[in-house]
Amino acid sequence: MSAPSRPSGELSNAYDVIVVGASFAGLSFASVAAARGLRVLVLERDADIGNVVRTTGVLFADVLDVLDVPARYLMNSVRQIRIQTPDQKPITISSRAFRFYMADVTGMLRWMAEEAQARGATIRCGSPYLGAARTSSGLMRVSIGRPSATAGGGISSRAVASEEYASFLVGADGAKSAVARSMGLDQNTRFLAGAEWLIQGIQLDPETFYLVMDHKLAPGYCVWLAPHGDLAALGVAGHLREFKPTQSLEIANEIFADVADLRNMQVVERKAGIIPTGGRLRRVNRDDERGRALLLGDAAGLCGAATGGGIYPALISGRLAAQAVSNQVLNGTDGAVKQYLRDFAHAGRMGQYLQIEDWLRWVLDHMGSNADVAMLYGLFGRPDGHRILQQILLETPIISMDNSLFTLVRKLLSRHPKIYGSVFRTALRRVVAHA
Repeated sequence: MSAPSRPSGELSNAYDVIVVGASFAGLSFASVAAARGLRVLVLERDADIGNVVRTTGVLFADVLDVLDVPARYLMNSVRQIRIQTPDQKPITISSRAFRFYMADVTGMLRWMAEEAQARGATIRCGSPYLGAARTSSGLMRVSIGRPSATAGGGISSRAVASEEYASFLVGADGAKSAVARSMGLDQNTRFLAGAEWLIQGIQLDPETFYLVMDHKLAPGYCVWLAPHGDLAALGVAGHLREFKPTQSLEIANEIFADVADLRNMQVVERKAGIIPTGGRLRRVNRDDERGRALLLGDAAGLCGAATGGGIYPALISGRLAAQAVSNQVLNGTDGAVKQYLRDFAHAGRMGQYLQIEDWLRWVLDHMGSNADVAMLYGLFGRPDGHRILQQILLETPIISMDNSLFTLVRKLLSRHPKIYGSVFRTALRRVVAHA
């Protein structure tokens, strides 16, 4: 298909781009695209921006290189991580060289929305996406429904409340993307289920993030307790359908008894959501007789499969995609979006971050018991393993991650035949094969 042109004639009031989803990827795209002169409409199903938060808000310092986040939204600077498994002494790693933040996600998203609007984007809340189709004129006709009366947003019925037109459709609508489904693009199929409570009534070190790896309570991931401004965040994630998140959180006082007294905690807010762990999706763009669409962020599988970190990839994909789409719409640059997809890892300075996360997810998925967890944990409790863990978690920016880190892990494991002979040898062979 040829590059899209700007709408004209009877549909001259149509938008250049309609973005579905007003979270990090969608707002990042909207802000850059509007600043470059595109007419942008953002559709958000929830009644307000940031009204329903589905992320913990861990913000790596890398983000500040691409987004000038006001300091008021960076609540805690985390410089220490304490990791523990059942019946083992905790491992504590710390660093002053690099850090991550616990962010006020609601405040940050609303600030991003204001920035996008100031650049000319239109944001319409309470506007769930129902579907889209390409018209005979080449535009995308987007159907918009009525919002649900429930706090979680969603759709009250499949009745079309209104329609809008655009040259391009962008799906930034999360792990279970309605845009992906309606446009016949790839969809996420592997997930972690997560739940988090914001609690008050406890005292925590404001610079320490506490993790417990327990296969029974959080298969494939962990339970966490972290500072969150004046509150604390108590959360858990694990393989979907293999555990009950709420039950794991309800016994948190036993899990973190040596860290904080949670017996009198009061739950201020409850969150729940899913995290895509299947890696970057392949078919996230189409430009043919069916329509012109592109997926971003979680909708495109751009999320750390092991850590669940999706904010940085969402921001990068939004910015770079906006540049590509604007080149294609405004300048008629054929193939700009396809070029963005080819160059994303390099141009986005993502390094091999997403690929490394995929390998780590493979390892975590193959730990079938607490004995497996303890085996890996014991390895990193040694001085050489401790140093590598610190380097990976606290001292290496996302943009600097490469296979050299995992070459160190391979050498460490190879000195311990019992561990190296387990499932981890297979995982590390996958790393070396791609080195």
